Formats: sequence, structure tokens, C-alpha cells
Amino acid sequence: MTTRTDGNHAQNRHAPVPRTAPAAESRPRRHFPLALLTWGLGATLFLGTAGTVATAPSSWLVDPIPESVAAEQQTRTALAARQLQHSLDSGVSDLNAVAAGIRVLKDAETPSKLLSQLMSARDRYRGVAYLSPTGEVRAKAGEDVDAAAMKTADKPALAVGPPQGVSPRVFVSAPVTGAKAGRLVAEFKPDALIKPLSLAGPGNTRLLNSDRKVIGATTGFTAFEPLSRPDLEQAAKDAAGGPGHALREVDGERHAVSWAPVTSTQPTRQTGLTVVTDRSESALTLSHSDEKRELILLGALIAVLTIVVFGWLYVVIVGPLSALARAAGRITRGDTDDPVIVRRYDQLGLIARNLERVRRELIRRNR
Repeated sequence: MTTRTDGNHAQNRHAPVPRTAPAAESRPRRHFPLALLTWGLGATLFLGTAGTVATAPSSWLVDPIPESVAAEQQTRTALAARQLQHSLDSGVSDLNAVAAGIRVLKDAETPSKLLSQLMSARDRYRGVAYLSPTGEVRAKAGEDVDAAAMKTADKPALAVGPPQGVSPRVFVSAPVTGAKAGRLVAEFKPDALIKPLSLAGPGNTRLLNSDRKVIGATTGFTAFEPLSRPDLEQAAKDAAGGPGHALREVDGERHAVSWAPVTSTQPTRQTGLTVVTDRSESALTLSHSDEKRELILLGALIAVLTIVVFGWLYVVIVGPLSALARAAGRITRGDTDDPVIVRRYDQLGLIARNLERVRRELIRRNR
């Protein structure tokens, strides 16, 4: 039996069959970026661990501040106050020596020479002047001295000048007796007031005048600025009763605050100055201080390593894989316009070359 084949049927058999994509292929597929998600979760986990390691010790490594630590801080503050008073009293000794020389030596040039020698031998003074009983300047050395800020007294005296300008003023005076009667007045440099404060140790030590305004500090300060915290204001008030200390809570951090008045046994040398030291918990030596610092360092190290390692993973693996996944998705949807660029010669490069071959083969078949 002979089978007849229709010519039209034979032609249709060899004709290319139109490629019909299912409904699902006609829409772009959304490929879930699993690699990117894994990378993001890993980086978040490690950065969270770093933050926990660095911050958790502040909540569970809490030591009580020993009374001995606060008492030691008070002792150091009192030492700074005594050293400051000693420095001011040294000014009295200097002027007494100059006054004795003026009284004994009869040369008319003696006052000027002695004042110049004092300024060159002692760097604590801004200026010094020798005045007559009527206030006339007989001799001076250094900068001009506001002698009116000192009341005339028949004994050596110390005084703090009223706020003027941008620099605090502390004066010392001594009488000159005999035929050349008068008085000597010298003004201290601000550095001479600030230097003794370093004996109070770590923290911020402030020098206050009788109005509780800052005239010196171991850290940056603005002359005559008020105290910034109520607990420091209270400490300055308590200094009238003598040295003391207290533990304060300031913005979630504990502080050891100590104070001491700058006093003298001589009534004419009372200046009303006060030394107040504020030392935060981070500056105190406690049993867990080293552990906290080490954990903070460990947290920072974990964070840096996380950024470096996961950044490298993204650049070398995750990023190229995501690009290949997008290219494969385009080819699957029949989008063969954009070539797959081969940038590497490893396994990822091999995948890219294979995708490019597939793309070219699809283009060749569709012609």
C-alpha cells in the first residue's frame, strides 16, 4: 500500500515552527537574590555582635566607686589648692625682698633695677610697679599694673581683681617703709594660677573666684564663664565649709567631684578662690576599667574585620554572581540584546562565557 504525502504538508513539516512562550515566560521573573540576602544577614549579624561587645560592658560591668578613690581625689584637690596658695604667698616673699632692698639701698636707680631683676628671675608676674603713698608710679617693670584694684594696706596682701577683659587678674602687694615709703604691686600671669591645678590629677580641675566664675582650668575654658552643671555649683558652695567630695550622676555617667578652698592664715591674704575637680568614671581606675576598654577594642576590631571581609565578598563574589543571575534571567526571557561581558578567568568567568555562548546560539537560531 502506497502512502501519499500532500505537498503542502511536507512544506509545513520543514518550515520553522513559531516559538510560543508560556504565559509565565512572557512576564519577567523575579529572582530572589539569595546570595545578596545571605551576605546582608551575615554582615548585619557580625556588626550587631561588634556593637554588643563594645556597648554591653557599660551595663553589666558596673563597679561601685570606692570611697577611697573619692577620698584620694579630694586629697589631690586640696593639695592643688595649697600649692596655689603657696605660689601666691611666694609673691608676697618676692615683694618683701624688693621692699627691703629699696629701703636699704639709697641709689635712685635701685627700684627700677630691683623690679627688672624680679621680672627676669620670676616668670610668674605680668608686671610690677613701685608706687608712692599718693599712687604715683615711681618705677615699674613688665606690663602696666592696675594698682587701683588693690586697696592700700600696711601689710602684704593678695586680691582678685574684678572681671575685666578676657583674662583673670590676681594681685599681690607689699608696703615699703622708711624714707622711700610706698608700696609694691604685682599682677600674676594666668599661667601662674593654672599650673598648680595639675596636681589634682586626671579630670577637669577649675579655679573659681568668689562669685563662682571660672578663672582657670586644666582644660579649655572661657574666663569668667559660669559653671555648666548644678552639681559643680553646689560643690563651689560647699567649699566654704572646707574640703570635701561627692559622687554625682551626670548624663548617665558617674562623676567624682571634689573641692577645696584656697585659704591663708593671714586675713589680708584671703582671696576667696576655690578649686573644684570633676573626674568622670572613665578617668577613674576601677577593677573592671581594663576589661571595658579591652571589650570596646574587641568590638571595634570585629566591626573593622566585618567591613573588610564582607566588603571583599561583595566585590569578588556577591556582586559578580548577582550580575550573572540577571544576565541569565534576561536570556531565559529571550532578551539577547545585551552581551554577557567576561571579566574574569575563574569559575565565574567560565559561567559568563557559557552564558554568552547560549546568547549567541539563540541569536543564530532566531535568524
